[in-house]
Amino acid sequence: MPAASDALRSLDWTAVIERTTDSLPSARGVARLRRRHFFHDNRIAFSAQLDPAAPFPSSGVFVDQRTGASVLVAGSRPLVRSAAAADVVVAGAMRTAEQLRFRAFYVTEVHRTLVVQQRSAPGTPTPLVTGSAHQRTVAGRTPFAVPRVLASGLVGHGLPGDAVADWLVEEAVDGAAVRAEDAEDTALELLALLAETWQRLGVTHEPLGADPRARALAAFSGLTDDPPPGSWPGGLDPQVMALRARSLLDDTRPLTVGLSHGDPGLGNVLRVTDGRLALVDWEDAGHRPLAHDVLKVLMSAPDPRALAATLEAPASLRPALAAAGAVPWRLQVAVALLLFLSGWRNRYFRAVRRGSVKAADRRMHTMLAMLDDLLP
Repeated sequence: MPAASDALRSLDWTAVIERTTDSLPSARGVARLRRRHFFHDNRIAFSAQLDPAAPFPSSGVFVDQRTGASVLVAGSRPLVRSAAAADVVVAGAMRTAEQLRFRAFYVTEVHRTLVVQQRSAPGTPTPLVTGSAHQRTVAGRTPFAVPRVLASGLVGHGLPGDAVADWLVEEAVDGAAVRAEDAEDTALELLALLAETWQRLGVTHEPLGADPRARALAAFSGLTDDPPPGSWPGGLDPQVMALRARSLLDDTRPLTVGLSHGDPGLGNVLRVTDGRLALVDWEDAGHRPLAHDVLKVLMSAPDPRALAATLEAPASLRPALAAAGAVPWRLQVAVALLLFLSGWRNRYFRAVRRGSVKAADRRMHTMLAMLDDLLP
């Protein structure tokens, strides 16, 4: 018997979670035996009762940004019956072979979303738990629209394989994904709104910790001394880059630290109906060097190097940077890039397993070229 698709697993989990909270619709009593029909494939399932042409909150999320066509098309997709009350379930990236992340949308009734991530170990909360705590604190305090967290919890009983999952319920955001033709301007807008967010929430300045510095140095040494074939773009000398990277990581001046979203790229923003940008997916939120968020915006832009070339310290942060004697802003982004490259090996082997080494090489070329641009 073939293994259930990620979308079907998500439907099963959604039905279990619906029964644990009053914040979502769920069938009670005899009604819970009446299952609904869903069209599905490996990544998405949607109710056969849903009209994809009808307007509803976040309907723009379910549109192919390249073609403008709805992804909620039955076509040759098979039907399945489920007790879930969600209208659309989208399976996210697999964290490991066992971990599944998904989002369920209740678009025709309560206009809410459900975000779920499986725990790799029953006693270890996923980042979703900490991230949602930060999300609760910033809603209404930033220039972004941030979905309110309505409920959260833990479920284990009823899930396949004794799995444990953290979940939260958010407000649905009435918005659409950023169109390709708007990506460049939106990236600039994102950087400006992040700077305003940091001004409102406040920043501190702290030196780079010994452990992240050591990890960054070790990882970059591995990338220069024994890189996978095709990792380095032509024209860059890995050994010279290693010397430049070490010189920057030896800088003892502090970095600008504050509440970071963690992944504020174009894939995690929606343009809402009132014109604002909504910032979603706060799973990775936490206190860290803010240049990390700048780097994430750069890497989501159509031309990361061109956008990086225009970088300068936000005017609202310049007095604080000067008073703290901080690392210059562009160099802080270079530090963030070196810290991000600490995980290059794991990302490379994931790309090997997925058969996406060429795409990973292109991304690595962009990052190394941008690092070359940023380093002294």
